[in-house]
Amino acid sequence: MLVVVVMQRLFSAAAERKEEWVSGNRDGMFRGREGERELLNGVLDAGTGVVLIDGAAGTGKTRLLAEIAAVAAGRGFEVATAQDELDQPFLLARLAERRPGGPALVVLDDLHLAEPGTLAALRALLPASTHEKVVWLLARRRGEGTDRLFGAAAQRGATRIELRPLTDDVVEDLVADLAGGVPDQDLKALASTAQGNPAALIALFGALHEDGLVLTGAGQASIRAGRPSHRTEALLREGVDALSVKARHLLQVAAVLGPRFEPGDVAEMLASSTAILLPALDEVLRAGVVAALDDRLAFRHELLWRLAADSVPPPVRRALHREAGEMLLRRGDSAVLAAEHLLHGAQRGDARSIDGLVAAAKAVLWNAPEAAADLAVRALELTDQASASLVHRTVMAVRALTAAGRLTAAQALAQEALSRQVAPEPAAKLRHCVATTTLLGAGYAESLEISEALLREPDLAPELAPWVEITRLMALLGHDRHRAEELAEAVVRTRQSAPDDVLATALAVLAAIARDTGRPGTALELAREAARSSTSHDLGAYPQLLLATLLAGLREFADAGNVVRRVRGGPSAVVTREVMTAVVQARILLQAGRIEEAAAEARAALAVAEETGHEAVVAPALAVLAMVAIHTGDLPAALEHVERCRGQVPADGVLFSRAYYQWTDVLVTYVGSGLDKALALLGDEYPGLVSSGLFAEEPRAAGWFLRRALEAGDERLANAVVDHAERLAHDHPGFPAIGAAAVHARGLLDGDAKSLELAAREHRDLWARANASEDLGVLLTGSPDRSESVKALEAALGLYREIGASRDSARVLGRLRKLGRRRRTAPARPESGWPSLDDTERAIANLVAKGQTNRQISTQLFMSPHTVNFHLRKIFRKLGISSRVELVLRSRDDR
Repeated sequence: MLVVVVMQRLFSAAAERKEEWVSGNRDGMFRGREGERELLNGVLDAGTGVVLIDGAAGTGKTRLLAEIAAVAAGRGFEVATAQDELDQPFLLARLAERRPGGPALVVLDDLHLAEPGTLAALRALLPASTHEKVVWLLARRRGEGTDRLFGAAAQRGATRIELRPLTDDVVEDLVADLAGGVPDQDLKALASTAQGNPAALIALFGALHEDGLVLTGAGQASIRAGRPSHRTEALLREGVDALSVKARHLLQVAAVLGPRFEPGDVAEMLASSTAILLPALDEVLRAGVVAALDDRLAFRHELLWRLAADSVPPPVRRALHREAGEMLLRRGDSAVLAAEHLLHGAQRGDARSIDGLVAAAKAVLWNAPEAAADLAVRALELTDQASASLVHRTVMAVRALTAAGRLTAAQALAQEALSRQVAPEPAAKLRHCVATTTLLGAGYAESLEISEALLREPDLAPELAPWVEITRLMALLGHDRHRAEELAEAVVRTRQSAPDDVLATALAVLAAIARDTGRPGTALELAREAARSSTSHDLGAYPQLLLATLLAGLREFADAGNVVRRVRGGPSAVVTREVMTAVVQARILLQAGRIEEAAAEARAALAVAEETGHEAVVAPALAVLAMVAIHTGDLPAALEHVERCRGQVPADGVLFSRAYYQWTDVLVTYVGSGLDKALALLGDEYPGLVSSGLFAEEPRAAGWFLRRALEAGDERLANAVVDHAERLAHDHPGFPAIGAAAVHARGLLDGDAKSLELAAREHRDLWARANASEDLGVLLTGSPDRSESVKALEAALGLYREIGASRDSARVLGRLRKLGRRRRTAPARPESGWPSLDDTERAIANLVAKGQTNRQISTQLFMSPHTVNFHLRKIFRKLGISSRVELVLRSRDDR
């Protein structure tokens, strides 16, 4: 056996060292042999008998014999043992001369090493002692000699014990003893290489401890990653080296195929058959290097796989990878699986292997764009400059880099290719890639120029023309709103069949324009139709995400969430799609009052956008972060975000409206510099801002602007806000959020408490409800009975605290103090322990306790993995823990 045979050489030394770091077991007896001990104790009770013990090396024969000898001595037995095989004949001679007396126990170990004369003497001595009070314990290594002796003893009724490998549950207990904690799956897998052999396990954990690889904490044990494992790897390598040459060659080929492999693939690589390889397969299975799974074979642990793979010289390994990839391609297997090998083994000019890389890149372009980019770029690197396939592989590499969000690299590669002589058709594709990356980088004018030049070409490929048209529409939306509207209307008139991605884009452009010009009903209708018409992965899901922003603005959060879930649950993993979805989700969370989650999503979106060059997403992320910062009292951060945002916002918004950025800027300026500067920032633009679609995109903005108008004594601005809010409500009676905003604005202008009470009830989001309650409380401050004012302000305080808006909470607390009411600044929920977790945090904790990963949890709870991670950090802080393992244990204790 692989690990077992080699580990026996180290067993004695390991056994001496192990007392320094582990007791070996909890009860002072070796684990997993309780049944054998019970049987031996029964023989001792009888006072006579022969027990034959078989066991492989390291299964605990010697340890078991020593324990029973100690037990017998304690019960008054005379114990006779041989020191080694040389002492055995002398012991037998002494026993032959022994006079019958008290009970005796004779222990003979390692009889497989005994001389023939010793075995003959023992066969003669055993029958002569059957009437004496003597118990014989005879042990040998299983399958090695002494068959005549053991066979004769068995015929006369001797008891037989075979020390088999420890069962999995016993191994787990023993590993817990040796490691100092309950082992995780990785540690269990490594322990399984010992195949239930106790001595092998002790030797293995001696090596692990010597290398400092065992990590324990909170009752759990795992292997420390990133540490050198010289002793452990040397131990495992000796086992691999002990195999036959054929078995080692089989393992090397299998390791190139991967941690899991098909026996038939190994046979084909070796130009053999599975039947011919059976002896070698049987050897590696018995050795414990490889285990049989339901569908294939697998290395028992990554360390063994890595050792086998590293034993192959690099040039040979590359050749084997190339042969494996070509084998899979030849059979018509998955191009992706073939590419994993070709990526390591393909050589320059190897057309078949390079074509395999390109085919694999195409196969995973949408669901694994990073992998597609690596494959396509590698294929391009291996292509000869004189190859006719060079430009086509360049196009594929540029497309894959764009999908992976590596916009700078994609654009540089495309422009470098265009600087050479390129045929018209691939040149058009490369120019469109430049237009796309420029568009995503917020270079709307340049993207428009390239797109329109392409569309003027008479020989533009029919399959490329729709994508160029889509790029032109999106570039116009960011650059020239009037022309965008004209072109989109023309597209809608001429393209009526759906699904059609050009039509979907045109409808989405018209929806964005309707949103920004104060026509939310029309915008929503157009956006719904655009979402229905859209089919492509290439669009970055703009029509669907625009629909989600419109629904969230109207406070239809359930519907908006469903749209985002559909986008995130789709097959595409294109980075543009993911970063746009993250920033849209961030604002929806902010609007819904989930302020900390919104910040996490926005920070993640901003980081990806800045890293990948998606400048079109930077401004939306900064706007959300500025809003979060101002409401949590972080004025310096809010000012920084707004300052950066001013340099990023295009003439007209694409994801969010230009009015939304203006409101963010004015709000932060008001808090940082006061009312005069905030209103001065509007200049002569405020009539346009007020009459825009802002109040449908952000209904609570109406109340905010009216408060500022009243504060400034600006009757014109106040009337303009109310007039526009009421006109929107009148024209859109089916949108409760707009109606509540109009009632709220009218209540503020007229000082009407009943209107403000109604608004506080009718508002569909926590922010607006809190604003209305606060406005009502302020209005009632001057009344004789201040209790109603206090009640309204306390309601506002509770909502602000629920949102996490600390600055707003502090403002309301100040109002309450002026009314003589003192309130605790801490929230009612405990700060630590399980009661401190909110519903979302409890749901995540429960899913972690079930072993789910962040990505699995994000799918279940319809949030991004980084939002799950954000919540997980809060859970750790509240529970005073630092790992998922501790969370699992705490969760079990709680239940």
